[in-house]
Amino acid sequence: MEDFTAFVSWPSAPLTDRLVRGALDILELRPTIVDSLSSDLVASPGRLLQWATYDALDHDLTFSQTPGSKVLSSSYVIRKALIRKHFLSRCIHNYLIKHPDSILTWGAPRTWELELSFADELDELWGDELYDLSDELEKNDPSKWWILKPGMADRGMGLRLFHTKEELQAIFEEFEQEESDEEGEGEAAVERRDTAVVTSQLRHFVIQEYLGNPLLFDPAEAPLHGSQAPSLVDLHGHKFHLRVYCVASGAITVYMYDRILALFSAVPYAPPTKQQRDGEDDKLDLAPHLTNTSLQTERGEAGVRLLDELVNCHVLSSPTRTSHRQQPKPRRAMGQAMDVETIRTARKEEAEKALESQYQKFAADDVSDIKGQIADVLSETFKAAVEMSVHFQPLPNAFELYGIDFVVTHDTSPNAPRKFQVNILEVNSEPAIELTGPRLTWILEDLFKSIAKTCVQPFFASDGSPIREDISSWKVGETRSNLRKCLDLQVRGAQVCTGRHLPSPCHLLALPEIRAPKMSSNTSNIVFDDIFTINAIDKEGKKFDRVSRLYAHSKNYDMDLTLDYNVELFPLQNGQSFALALASSLSRAPQGAAGAGEEDKDRDVWRPDAKGGRGLDDDYEYVMYGKVYRFDGGSAEIVTAYASFGGLLMSLTGSFRHMTSIVLGDPVFILLRR
Repeated sequence: MEDFTAFVSWPSAPLTDRLVRGALDILELRPTIVDSLSSDLVASPGRLLQWATYDALDHDLTFSQTPGSKVLSSSYVIRKALIRKHFLSRCIHNYLIKHPDSILTWGAPRTWELELSFADELDELWGDELYDLSDELEKNDPSKWWILKPGMADRGMGLRLFHTKEELQAIFEEFEQEESDEEGEGEAAVERRDTAVVTSQLRHFVIQEYLGNPLLFDPAEAPLHGSQAPSLVDLHGHKFHLRVYCVASGAITVYMYDRILALFSAVPYAPPTKQQRDGEDDKLDLAPHLTNTSLQTERGEAGVRLLDELVNCHVLSSPTRTSHRQQPKPRRAMGQAMDVETIRTARKEEAEKALESQYQKFAADDVSDIKGQIADVLSETFKAAVEMSVHFQPLPNAFELYGIDFVVTHDTSPNAPRKFQVNILEVNSEPAIELTGPRLTWILEDLFKSIAKTCVQPFFASDGSPIREDISSWKVGETRSNLRKCLDLQVRGAQVCTGRHLPSPCHLLALPEIRAPKMSSNTSNIVFDDIFTINAIDKEGKKFDRVSRLYAHSKNYDMDLTLDYNVELFPLQNGQSFALALASSLSRAPQGAAGAGEEDKDRDVWRPDAKGGRGLDDDYEYVMYGKVYRFDGGSAEIVTAYASFGGLLMSLTGSFRHMTSIVLGDPVFILLRR
């Protein structure tokens, strides 16, 4: 392996900085480590590794192809599809429409995304983006709860449980009140608000179905530092989530680190109920439900275990655990006198014998099954992200470490297809590894060394070297250096771009081999176009003077269209044909295309003086701007996309293969001409 330079900078994460330097120290050829990028190094990077925090990376260098240079960076530039909760939700939803048999169907909780700045905006959402959640809440099922999460907050900030529409409204009103208090009272208000967030600053939220049947253990049964494990009668079931470290490399290979952490809640689990509310401020106690270690800093590492350490622990999520247990009477000879302590000891022994038959133990096979599920879910999640190519773009000269959170549910029914089911919750970039605690720092050292050997060393090795050949022989499902390969997908179009300037996202579209071909060229901002023939207008009666609803069908792609339109601006008749296009931008050139200049900046802004330049709108008679707000899957092949253009609605139904470029949540222009 030839010599190279390594830029290492983690100013706010000293543990990560130490781990990176330690990992580089084990390579066959140790790099020259620098703490900053000098102007000379930027001008002529040569063979350079950037292993630093995202904000410290020079992303221009990641995309550069300076002759004689070879740059590897420790983060993908564009990866919102994974690390933003609302984008991840949209990403999985879109993927499941096209792949309904994916493990993500049951490996991810039902999720809704919403965007609002103030609590009073919630009323409109119940009839739009949250219409099906509204139906669920109106059933008033006492066993159904929901969890609210800010799309871009982390470390447990803004997490809230609710059961009714009124409770969700109260949560957003609470956030607004906290914002007002913070402005008026300063630091004291900040301390008091705990995990509250400012709605107007975050705007994006997700709502997930709360999984009310979590797998439960008592971490005390896997004692720390040689302490004694409590007896079975003294155990209490605690909720936990799994923190899985995952490494994505190139374009794209995904590895799961098989030393998985279990992070426990501070207090025993109890299902959320209204009876749990504190009489003083009428708030649900979140302590049994929140497992984030950043909210339990006073506990240190007391709530952190390796998943493998839980083998032989009792599974405490059986429903009989919460039922009343009658105290057994101690066996004794007729007429024999027994003191109080002897009776207490005998009863405890009898109770433990009775419980041993009720509670199974967690087996090594259970751990193996859970790890296999996680590997499969990770594979599908990254496939889904790759298909959302605008918001996740893997590069061959980048790698990235993620901390991915899962919760395991326990289905106790005898006919359950799977006893323990993993569910992906969120993906974290630059995970807070310091919260692992000093006892398990050794697994982090091992993890970073594995990353160096798997991602860094082969990149700088010469072609045909044993290091390169060894990596290329690594099969999916195989584990080396505690890294299990989950996915090996060749992505077309993922290549290092030329030039010294960072291109815009659309210039780097990453299209997987498995993806159906796009209907429109990727050199255009048009994401769908076809010619439709009207077969009915206002067939359910005309409801507005200036708006009609047309029903049309296209012959080219066999698509069905329903569209509201302004009859004064664009009159149409039954039987008439028209051309329709959906576009992500009105610019003729794709965003970021070579040669696009400053005049492209305002291309999407319509101007009556025609100084906006010649855009796609010049080729059409009628243009509206809106947002894709919903996708429905009628079958494995047929899907329906819904868009709203300022209240005028569109539905487009047909094969998903013709709508692969239409992205849920993205803004869209609709253009029509006769």
